[in-house]
Amino acid sequence: MSGLLIITWGVVFSALWASAFVAGKVALSFTDPMSLLCVRFGMAGVIMLLVALLRGDGRTLFRRDVLLAGAVMGALSNALYLGLSFVALKSLSAEAVILIVSTAPFITSGLSALLGGPRSVVQVLGAVTGFVGVYVVLSAKLGGGADLTGILLVFLGTLSFSVGTVFYRMRAAHHDPLAVNAIQNLFGSLLLVPFSPNLVGTVAALEHLPFLLAFLHLVVAVSIVDFLLWLALVRRIGAAHASSFHLLNPVFGVALSAAFLGAAISSRDVLGGSIVLLGLVIVSVDAVRQQNASRKTLPLAAEKTL
Repeated sequence: MSGLLIITWGVVFSALWASAFVAGKVALSFTDPMSLLCVRFGMAGVIMLLVALLRGDGRTLFRRDVLLAGAVMGALSNALYLGLSFVALKSLSAEAVILIVSTAPFITSGLSALLGGPRSVVQVLGAVTGFVGVYVVLSAKLGGGADLTGILLVFLGTLSFSVGTVFYRMRAAHHDPLAVNAIQNLFGSLLLVPFSPNLVGTVAALEHLPFLLAFLHLVVAVSIVDFLLWLALVRRIGAAHASSFHLLNPVFGVALSAAFLGAAISSRDVLGGSIVLLGLVIVSVDAVRQQNASRKTLPLAAEKTL
């Protein structure tokens, strides 16, 4: 896979990922966080389950290892990560939540290295460069009045998501992504049922156009399309490299917040966004270099065994 294609996939992924918190901010004016996520995950899971069954993947869906992988991912990447983040979204701005989530590359890289994953000085340089850009974009936006409890919840959610990413790369990447994503959404929804006090009201809120549009975006564009794209990136370039695209989230978060929530765009936003893009180019080029190096070593290893 070329560096340009990796960057394209990563940019699309990041734009959709950041849009989830903006759409979530709109949707949360109609219901509570847990009820919203419970209905969202359930709807996304049912849709993917039906698609998988129509494709004839029923046996794959209900294999024990696929169910286990989906359950672990549903707990870590759905119930905990998004549950904690959306609760915090009630007291924090969308930009603040996106900034904290963008620390995922550092957590994921650290976990990957501890578990024997690849280490790269260039990867670290790209991640640090990107985070400098993130800081330039949103440092002023976090000044004064930030809810410390909300910040802690998002950090805990991001840690959970990073653990889920490393787990998927090491234990579940060989499974069908659609099957894993279907099970993880359904399991995430089931986990949140006891904490969702307004399920009926959330469904009833679909009669309001702003909520309907935000909800459909969260279900189709984010839970289904974007998460499948995320799993594809993790499978192609690894957990640490894929997580680096979270550094671009604040740039899209600022732009989308300006478009839909009335936030202002400053010269610092433009400068920080340019620095983030530089960091992403460094990381993507390093990912391609590592892929090419691994392809070259495979034939050599085969020759030695002969």
